[in-house]
Amino acid sequence: MIGLTIFSHSLRQVLGNLGMAVRISGWLALVFAVLGTAMFSFMPDWFILAMQGQPVSAADMSQISPSGMMLFLFGVIAAVVFFSWSVSLVAIAWHRFILLEEYPSGFIPYQSTFKIGRYFWVGVGISLLAALVVGLIGGILGLAFGPLFMNSLANATQASSLQFIGTSFIIGLILGAIVAVIYLRMALVLPAIALNENMTIGEAWGATGGYTGAILMLALVLAAINVVVSLLLEMVLGGNVDAWFSMAVSGLYQWFFFMLNISVLSTLYGYIVQKRDIF
Repeated sequence: MIGLTIFSHSLRQVLGNLGMAVRISGWLALVFAVLGTAMFSFMPDWFILAMQGQPVSAADMSQISPSGMMLFLFGVIAAVVFFSWSVSLVAIAWHRFILLEEYPSGFIPYQSTFKIGRYFWVGVGISLLAALVVGLIGGILGLAFGPLFMNSLANATQASSLQFIGTSFIIGLILGAIVAVIYLRMALVLPAIALNENMTIGEAWGATGGYTGAILMLALVLAAINVVVSLLLEMVLGGNVDAWFSMAVSGLYQWFFFMLNISVLSTLYGYIVQKRDIF
């Protein structure tokens, strides 16, 4: 049951320190709320139509000028770079708060000793490796459950809809658990980077070797929460709901789940590497 203990400990870290969580990451939410509003106001019509899944006509495309397109692409690239840097900074600051009880100073909790670039690129590498494995497994599951999906879609009865939802949940849970186990076992290196300690991905994988069962239980809990909440949000926010409200609710959940995952990595590192007691 250690997996459930790790989860509950991590959940209490977030819920019990919501003020500090906002203190560490609130600046990022504020910046993106302002920038997102500004960018949305100046977005070309063709891009808004594309985001809404609507067809873009030649008339819409004719509004695009080379200079406008270059400026727009530059803005998107700048936003992606800033987002990547900011998320890594928030993760490092949260790791250090949990594991070192280090309180941030200043509006942006940045320190010159933070290895933000390394944290980001190692995180990307781990995510790609996990996604590759899950992609292969997902293909196999698609071949196995594909006919069931097609049958559920072809027969729009209440029973088949429930069957479709149940199958989606099971597949989502399996894939989510697999990617979480692979990711969590390798990602133990991320808290080490945040603490400026030396650890390789191979060492992280080896250190978690005796905790696969606990990590699997932890992964199942995280995957179940993500699948259930995502389905609920889709059902609640998928109708005639104000777009800004829908974005705010979805963003709030993504923020909480992100902080929870960083806490999980911190708890795993403290328990497995630093041999701390958890309860």
